[in-house]
Amino acid sequence: MFRTAFLHDKVDAGCASKNVCARAFDLRLRAVPVALMCTLVLGTAFSQNLSFGSQDAKPVPPWLSGSSVYELWLNAFSVEGNLRGALPGLQRIADLGATIVYLGPIARRSANPKASPYSIADYNAIDPEAGTDQDLRDFVAAAHKLHLKVMLDIVYYHTAPDNIMMQKDPSFFVKTGDGKIARGFWPQPLPDFSKPEVRKYLVDSLVHWVRDFGIDGFRCDVGGGIPESFWAEARKALDKVNPEVVLLSESDRPDDQLEAFDISYNFHYYFALRSVLRDGAPAIAVRKSWETMHATMPKGARLLHFSDSHDWSRAVLQFGEKGALAASVLDFTLDGIPFIYNGQEVDDPTATAWRKLAPIRWSDTGNPADEKSIQETLALYKKLFSMRAAEPALTSGNVIWIDNDQPESVLSFLRKLGNAEILCIINLSNRDVHVTIDLPVMDYFAVQNLLTPEKTWFSLYSGRVSADLSAFGYVVGKKIPLAPLDK
Repeated sequence: MFRTAFLHDKVDAGCASKNVCARAFDLRLRAVPVALMCTLVLGTAFSQNLSFGSQDAKPVPPWLSGSSVYELWLNAFSVEGNLRGALPGLQRIADLGATIVYLGPIARRSANPKASPYSIADYNAIDPEAGTDQDLRDFVAAAHKLHLKVMLDIVYYHTAPDNIMMQKDPSFFVKTGDGKIARGFWPQPLPDFSKPEVRKYLVDSLVHWVRDFGIDGFRCDVGGGIPESFWAEARKALDKVNPEVVLLSESDRPDDQLEAFDISYNFHYYFALRSVLRDGAPAIAVRKSWETMHATMPKGARLLHFSDSHDWSRAVLQFGEKGALAASVLDFTLDGIPFIYNGQEVDDPTATAWRKLAPIRWSDTGNPADEKSIQETLALYKKLFSMRAAEPALTSGNVIWIDNDQPESVLSFLRKLGNAEILCIINLSNRDVHVTIDLPVMDYFAVQNLLTPEKTWFSLYSGRVSADLSAFGYVVGKKIPLAPLDK
């Protein structure tokens, strides 16, 4: 939904830094007409029939609910900045606990030296800066050996002006009223999805990557800008090759998960979370965004929960170290699929670069205090991944929101599956709070913390669960069942 308006800064591909891109984007955003903004920002989830919320999302492989996504941006992940250089780091991702590696675009990009990776010249070839066909085969083989799935970033909403399709047949593109090739929201040519030949060409490209390279899925850039019927066609073709291929829509268009997609981005959630952590909006805004999306999307739809990506300033810069960690705790304890961006697990502040190398600072052994902070952050992320893998309530349980007396600062909810209950209390503010949760304390007088070894004991005197939380503090605790009486 929000994707069409906000992501990529593709028109800013030549910017020297992400901050410069953001400033250029802000100026450009103010020029967008109000009517267009209403459509782009609110998206189809609110402009289409809300009856999608009464329909069921398509079935998916059972393992998907327990999956997690790690975005690997080649320019950042290694000093080489290519597939071959990224190979050793796959072990790091596996040790972290992620299950899906999502590669930023590797298809051959435009010959324009300032073109972004999202300006694609050939959908069926690997960009020389990323590597060779053999490099990709080796990368996929190494990932599969570590039980990691590999997802490619594909860009079908628009193409580069020098895309090979232009040479193949200029009629493949949308035309203006006077017969010229039209440009989309980003000033690039738009494939004409009304033409069966265009659909077949692009579907065949997807099949090529799965059949010839063993690719396990696709993150579909601006998925909501392309007719859902195309993705349904693509799904049928891919199912013949590998029925467990994962399709991730970079959109929260409600109908995407009826037939085609397995996961959708949740921009409504991201913008609500950012407004709380960065701008001081009340924490309850996140809960309201969750309730809105669950009323809008098909039942059982899987939403991506993220707080960092290549499209935005780094979470650690926007929210601070403690705020970024609190956001990740929320990402991993809510329902849906958690997502992290490379370097997030070590609080790396390096801005994403489109073309130049900008390697992540994986360690800082020359600075003991900094190195300690990096290792502590990494240890917490490993606990988040292992916690989610070990607790079925976090991957398959219901979310039950619980009211509290600090809605400006604190979110509180249960994850419940059968007799298992996990209580989550997260302070999204930069101040210490004493919070009382609307749960009877005699039922929750103690919980076993899942991110720290000790138990948390709640005071019995208020009658309700109450806790003292530091700024951006949290409690994620499993309810302790009653023990039998020893005779």
